Amino acid sequence: MQLRIYKKINIEALLKLIILIGFAFSFSYMIMTDKILLYVHPRIVPYVKFAIVAMLLLSLSIVRDIFKPKRRVNITPYLFFIIPLFMAFILPQTSPDSTSMSFGDSTSNNQVVNKADSTTSNNNIIDQGKTKSDNTGTNATASSNINKKSFGLEMRGDTIVISTDNFVKWINEIYENTEKYEGKKIELTGFVFKYKDFRKNEFSPARLMMACCSADLQPIGLLCRYDKTAELKQDTWISVIGKIKIEDYKGQKTPIIIAENIQNIEKPKNNYVYPY
Repeated sequence: MQLRIYKKINIEALLKLIILIGFAFSFSYMIMTDKILLYVHPRIVPYVKFAIVAMLLLSLSIVRDIFKPKRRVNITPYLFFIIPLFMAFILPQTSPDSTSMSFGDSTSNNQVVNKADSTTSNNNIIDQGKTKSDNTGTNATASSNINKKSFGLEMRGDTIVISTDNFVKWINEIYENTEKYEGKKIELTGFVFKYKDFRKNEFSPARLMMACCSADLQPIGLLCRYDKTAELKQDTWISVIGKIKIEDYKGQKTPIIIAENIQNIEKPKNNYVYPY
């Protein structure tokens, strides 16, 4: 009886159905648990949702073919889909760290912590202490505050406070207007990134920047000097308070954080930052 049922089933159609439903379920689970953000930019998520709907609709069209058996079935091509699907369920879904990423030998220490060129900064976003009224009588400081908020670049007094949401924007702003921020106090969080060309007292409190997906992840941050750098463990999450100093670093004026206080913190739920 079982043999007869087996002969009446189209194994190829059944495999297609399992693969489509399997991927649809896998993507749905990752979206519900926010693990999808480990792999793609948040802007890609709507397209993943559309793909889930498309796979489910396609599955419905395949159901009717299950009971139309074929004499010869080659399952080898379907292994290229089944194996990744199986691994997606059994492998742990975690974000990579700097030790698991490769940065080519040609990468210089200044490139590793350089700014993200894909974003645009405004040279006049931050203009502390200037108050000037326009023709309508509106205070220019209020207008400046609106601009700062719209770009996500706000200072607390004389202190630059960098958060996850404005991390890339602030890095760009500081690199593009280097001299403007010399001597400013700065607060930020990131993981300890030690590159092979750094000096013993140098590291970067970095974040992994994702432009599209996990394949283009790269560390971004500011170079930091700290007397106890040797005590900091690679990839440990820390908060840094210090002051910005401008130095001629390998022939280029570079903003460097002179650390004053460093504390260990817990790894954030989403440790990526985005250029847009």
